[in-house]
Parts: sequence; structure tokens; C-alpha cells
Amino acid sequence: MRDNLARKLALPAQEVATVVGVSGRCLRVRSSSGELEARRAASCLLDPALGDEVLVAHHERGSHVLAVLERDEDAPARLSAEGDLEIAAAAGKVSVSGRDGVEVLTPGEAVIAAGAARVSAGRAEAVLGALSLLGDSVTAHVDRVKTVAQSVETVAERLVQRLDRAYRFIARSETVRAEYVEFEARSAFHVKAEATLVNSGGLTKIDGPQIHLG
Repeated sequence: MRDNLARKLALPAQEVATVVGVSGRCLRVRSSSGELEARRAASCLLDPALGDEVLVAHHERGSHVLAVLERDEDAPARLSAEGDLEIAAAAGKVSVSGRDGVEVLTPGEAVIAAGAARVSAGRAEAVLGALSLLGDSVTAHVDRVKTVAQSVETVAERLVQRLDRAYRFIARSETVRAEYVEFEARSAFHVKAEATLVNSGGLTKIDGPQIHLG
């Protein structure tokens, strides 16, 4: 015990060491004083890795790695903290950029809350198990829309469509149920079928300057 105490007293307050072992927040470092165990300081957000050159502080309770000084240029850098981590700018903005990309990964919930949000990309893809959208209004300006779905259901109090041309190709059948249906064509209205049935419970009226049957 006296030998350990004497060794601690002989250690410098701070020195540069090399990481030779990593086990969570516990590190094994080698310096001119020898090999010893050190804990990662709370202020050291960059994860130390094997071979890193670090700054070690010695005190009566042990040793702590304060910072990573040097590491291989090709080695990735990882910032981590035990517990919750918050990055905030009291005045100004926070920017995150990456030349090769930016990823946000979590097995939990990701929340974005902002006064206004804008997404700009040359191409975007979204893969979702389920999507719920709630808002006051949606406005879209696009050159082309293509939707492929097994089933589409639209529920609305009022539906208005304004089209220059419309084409509908239905392979099997179409059913329309309404209290009142009106078709108005400025030039011509053409119905063509192998069989045409018109049934009414009351009045059936055909009116025109000329009517040709048969």
C-alpha cells in the first residue's frame, strides 16, 4: 500500500500517454511513468481508441484521461456521453454538416419541433411502415405524380377537380352511388357499350331538337 502511495506521489500532475486498452470508460495507458489504469473524464467527449495519444491527469483518487491529443487521420471519431446529451446555442444556430453524408440513428423516437421546417434535396426516399399526416392544408406543385397502390380510399366533404384532359382505364367495373348526378358536355356526350340499360322508378325523359333511335 505504501508502494502504491509512493508511486502516486511520484507521478506528475499531467503527462502524455498512449492508449493500450479500452473497456468502456476505463482505459489502460502507457507513458514514461509506466502502464496504469485511467478513467475517461466527463469533459472528454471524444471516445479514446487504441493507439491514441492522450493527456492524463494524476491525482490522489486516481488518473483521468482529459483529452485526445493525436490519433490516426484515417481513424473515425466518435463523440459520446453517459446519459442524456444536449447540444444548444443560446444565441445563434447549430449546424451539422458532412461531406459524405449525415445519419441520424436511434431505436427510439426522433422528434423535430420547429417554427418552420424546410427540406431541400435532389432526390428523396422514405420507407415507412405507417404514415399519419395532420395539418390544416397541403399544397403541392409538381410536374408529375404517379401513385401505385393496392387500395386507395378518399373521404372528403367536398372534392373539386379541374383538368384539361382526363383518362380513366378501368379493367373491371365502376360503381357510382349518389343522390343527384349531372353530366354536362358542351359539344358531345358519347356512350358506347354492348348493352345499355336505363332504369328509373318514375319519369324518363329524352328531350332534343332531333332524336334518332335505331
